[in-house]
Amino acid sequence: MSLCKSIETLAMAYLDDELATEERHELETHLADCPSCRTHLDRERADLSMVRRALVAPPASEMLRARIARGLDEAERSEKRGRWSKYLLPSSAMVAAAAAIALFVGAQTPMTATAPRKSSHVATSVVSSAARLGRRQLPLEVQGANTGAYLHQHFAADIAPPRFEESSTELRGGRLLPNAINGHDAAALQYSINMPGRAPFQLAVLIVRDVRGDELRDGTPVNVNNRTLYIFQTDDGLDMVSYLPRPGIAFLFMAPELTANELVGLASRVNLVSE
Repeated sequence: MSLCKSIETLAMAYLDDELATEERHELETHLADCPSCRTHLDRERADLSMVRRALVAPPASEMLRARIARGLDEAERSEKRGRWSKYLLPSSAMVAAAAAIALFVGAQTPMTATAPRKSSHVATSVVSSAARLGRRQLPLEVQGANTGAYLHQHFAADIAPPRFEESSTELRGGRLLPNAINGHDAAALQYSINMPGRAPFQLAVLIVRDVRGDELRDGTPVNVNNRTLYIFQTDDGLDMVSYLPRPGIAFLFMAPELTANELVGLASRVNLVSE
């Protein structure tokens, strides 16, 4: 297989520094002579940079810093300091610090519903960006049964994790991806699937917000169970299925182990609270 045909996988391994020295040199030599693969690598690098920025917690506000400082000062004044008190933080101060940190984590500003949109977005760009992020094993911000409440609080009050009819499908958790799908806010969910006769695998469901009507309707339309789904295929042959239950919201389903027809079957039977 030529390097051009496998650039999707090679680019991710290259950026994650997972290639052997010989493989890395071979790819870099190829990139010097192939503008198409260079463009693909640059796009992957930009997406990875966006994801890394999204994983960084916002800085604490001046008000929060002042509240933390006051809490520490009050705890220190009320604590009887012993011989080593000037070197060790009093236990009550440690409690106050932990409470302040918990307050900061819980009070992170949720994403607003007014994410910037760019008129130059096209369907292939949205799908390609979603496919690249869906392939990555991103750390989960929330797990299991807590995922629904987390989405309600930080993503959208009327959106919940899809519920599949298949009992073999289990929600592992998810995370938020601010501005990560070509400028759109998104939530990435991970499901574990155990199908008879197959090894367990993961299904990625990306919920994308503020999409325009033309951004995810350029795929092959399929009408199943009174739903119009759209099938897409990336350059390296990965099948994806999208469903737009209402204007501005899109669900994308992807799993390398499933064919387009199998993805359509799953997406056509899923229960979406946002409908």
